[in-house]
Amino acid sequence: MTGYNKSVLVYSCLAFAMIVWGLSFLAIKDVVSHIPVFTLLFLRFAIATILLGTLGYIKGSLAVPKRDLATLAGLSLLSPIGYFLFETFGVAATQASHVSVIIAAIPTAVFVIALGKHQEKATSRKVLGLFITYLGIFLLVFSGLHETGASLMGDMLVFGAVMCAAMRTVLIKDTLKRVTPLQLTFYQFMLSLAVFGPLAATDDWSWVQSAGLMQVLEVLFLGIFCSAGAYLAMHYALTRLSATQVAAATSVIPVITLFAEAILMGTHISMLKGLGTAAAIVGVLFVQTRNLRRRNAAIEGG
Repeated sequence: MTGYNKSVLVYSCLAFAMIVWGLSFLAIKDVVSHIPVFTLLFLRFAIATILLGTLGYIKGSLAVPKRDLATLAGLSLLSPIGYFLFETFGVAATQASHVSVIIAAIPTAVFVIALGKHQEKATSRKVLGLFITYLGIFLLVFSGLHETGASLMGDMLVFGAVMCAAMRTVLIKDTLKRVTPLQLTFYQFMLSLAVFGPLAATDDWSWVQSAGLMQVLEVLFLGIFCSAGAYLAMHYALTRLSATQVAAATSVIPVITLFAEAILMGTHISMLKGLGTAAAIVGVLFVQTRNLRRRNAAIEGG
């Protein structure tokens, strides 16, 4: 595969992950009104584990050194366990578009952590790109201050998810030097079932009668596309790009959620939200297109 084709594959994987995650908040918002949070998380990651385990078994690539299992277990405490507990309860308590805007704070948290670990340099272009991105995010947040459905408690829970995701994004760069993206994704999801399983057992089972076909499809979407597919794609992108570059791409998630709400739910997009959306896109592109030619050469060299 040529360097150009590898570059296209990397950014296609990243774009896929951002699109399905942008849509995921709408699915979560609906499904948690029918299925308890713990049960939803268990079903979501059980589906993803079965799918990835089958793929890994066919490829014969699931075996990892025992020392790495402890590392993977530790990472799973951050995500999916910590991240999705914070995120799912946060989505249940506040607006889906509001959650997606807060989630877009991940690049800033990643950048600060990576600076502390000397994994990133504070170049003027990265700082300016992130500043433009978060100026757009601020406009999005400000435009929604008087909208119904927002909750301070929900927002704070989502900030907990941001911190879990930021720490995990930085830490898995070292792990991906020893395990494959498939192994990392499979074991983190499988290990999370040890927590989500007992929690789901405490839920009321009355949801079985109230959940309909739409909720079943939403759970399948969350398990197959948002968990197995998107995380595998993101982990692959992390083997080729820096943690800050991958995290910066999450800034487009609120843009996707915003337009999805407008198209699928008829939500009005104000001029202020439009300006914030445009600024977020410009900021992400400013960070992501830096030295593209040199990055393509690095991708070609593996």
